[in-house]
Amino acid sequence: MNSAETSIIIRTYNEGRHLGRLLDGILAQEYENREIIIVDSGSTDNTLDIARRYPVKILTIRKEDFSFGYSLNIGCKNATGEHLVFVSAHTYPLNNQWLGNIIKPFEDLKVGMVYGRQIGNETTKISEEKDMLNNFREKSRILVEESLGNNANATVRKSLWNDIPFDEELPGLEDIDWAHKIQKKGYYVYYKADAVIYHIHNETYKQIYNRFKREAIAYKTIFPDFRYHSWNAFLVTILAVLKDIYFGFSLKKPLKVISTAIPYRYAEFRGCRDGYRHTGVLAEKLRNELYYPQKNRSVVISAANKHHLMEMEIPSLKEDEVLISVKYVGVCKTDLDVLAGNLNYYRSGWAVYPIVPGHEFSGIVAATGQDVCEFGVGDKVVGECIMGCGVCGHCLGNRPVNCKERKEVGVLNFNGAYADYITMPARFVHKLPEDASLERACLIEPLAVSIRGINKLLAGESRDSLNAAVLGCGIIGNLCAQLMSERGYSVTVFDHNPLRIQSINKGNMSGRTEISGLEHFDYIIEATGQTEILKKVLKDSATGVKILLLGLPYSTIDFNFENLVCLDKTVIGSVGSTKVEFAQAVATYTKLDLKSLIQNFFPLKDYETAWLRQKNGHVAKAILKINGD
Repeated sequence: MNSAETSIIIRTYNEGRHLGRLLDGILAQEYENREIIIVDSGSTDNTLDIARRYPVKILTIRKEDFSFGYSLNIGCKNATGEHLVFVSAHTYPLNNQWLGNIIKPFEDLKVGMVYGRQIGNETTKISEEKDMLNNFREKSRILVEESLGNNANATVRKSLWNDIPFDEELPGLEDIDWAHKIQKKGYYVYYKADAVIYHIHNETYKQIYNRFKREAIAYKTIFPDFRYHSWNAFLVTILAVLKDIYFGFSLKKPLKVISTAIPYRYAEFRGCRDGYRHTGVLAEKLRNELYYPQKNRSVVISAANKHHLMEMEIPSLKEDEVLISVKYVGVCKTDLDVLAGNLNYYRSGWAVYPIVPGHEFSGIVAATGQDVCEFGVGDKVVGECIMGCGVCGHCLGNRPVNCKERKEVGVLNFNGAYADYITMPARFVHKLPEDASLERACLIEPLAVSIRGINKLLAGESRDSLNAAVLGCGIIGNLCAQLMSERGYSVTVFDHNPLRIQSINKGNMSGRTEISGLEHFDYIIEATGQTEILKKVLKDSATGVKILLLGLPYSTIDFNFENLVCLDKTVIGSVGSTKVEFAQAVATYTKLDLKSLIQNFFPLKDYETAWLRQKNGHVAKAILKINGD
């Protein structure tokens, strides 16, 4: 393989929104003697999926090993070019001369580092836009003693980097530190004004605070003689706010945009103040806060019919657990029953509030406990709902639903997936293929429930009749109908909602809106959970029928069970699934027609709308898109 003259190194962590545009911009450059290296530190979105579509070299490091200097050094070690170009993943070139322009100053052998101009776009906060205009002006210049640089858009000589790698202990400003060191050796830093990128910083104020805090910690390490004075910094902040406001009005910016100057400059002031006050080494918790300042938005049901969206701590990780970044979670009728307090779990006091609902989910592994070997960061996964203790006789016999110590994700004393992150024991998590669709995969849990029920219904059966009825065409009813059809049965689905049965009328499946003729079916699957429908099934079904109950919750009914015996009827209850059915569901879900069930997505903040649409039958399946790909 021939060596490239220039190696472009991009650090990534959850940059799926921006990476494709940057890579397209790089490939469009007039200068082509280059290679592209991506150093990823544990992305849990679709960053790596996007990267694999391009001619790039992908390197991965552990999230806990990340520092700005370390990730750059990894990229540099694997680079073949003499020019090492660094560009932020949330940037993109202004034009197709950017790459050629930024390496041009290396014709002067005294130039050791070049950094280019950065400009904002329409989403840039007014204060940052003004700072960019001040820091990245329209005229190029050579810096002999002034130590400046910015690795969001910069290049260095590899021959110099070999002697002076980036400081891996600094929490930021590794670029300024490197510039300072090469200037001491007699090299220049060149600011190239015509090497221009758009830099997109869609930061929260907490992230802005963290950025300035870690940079302040780094700055006082690089320049130990620097003295910080809070009162002077406060006055500078007040003056900066006034200048930002004037700047905004001069550009005729909306008042809403101009008003961001106050919280931005306040976050900057607090971050710098706290950073300069910091002493000692960076503890792991502070490192994670500064490098990966994340929130865990969660829907919390605090009592029956009381709920709210709030920010919670990211769940702590035990040795045998995995932390999953949730991408999609289906709205299940059980979620609504948890909300209403209808389940016997809550009526009996076994289950207690508060709880985060959601058990039909798919996601990506964000971190693993130290004892977990079968999963890696970035793996696509789904998780079981029923989690037994693993040591009692029921669990050892693959009957976790009978375990007295069991928990159920999002239902029984275990927070579920209506959140950015969920932590689960690794033994209840199932890995998906790399090319798996996470949209479809969030239906694996109800598919496993359906498979378990049908396996019980058809166990030991050898009847000639292949007629089956399914009552209710929600997610469970729909999947049961498809599974019975796949096994050769003629299936009639009953549901009062015409929307739900539209996708059922094909092949050996048909749909009706009125329940009738139950005496003609040898198998009946009741999936509504409605007491009156159950009564009708028990009364009108044929002699010798086998009835599968999958709906919840049923209430107390008055029924003469002598009729079951005399008419040779069999009633089977089924709930949840085990590892066996989950493995079958993972192997089966791509073979089913799930298109009609993955049409209606809602952002997490609109969870109430999703609940209402699902409850009223306005959608076949409501799915919350948490951090979807």
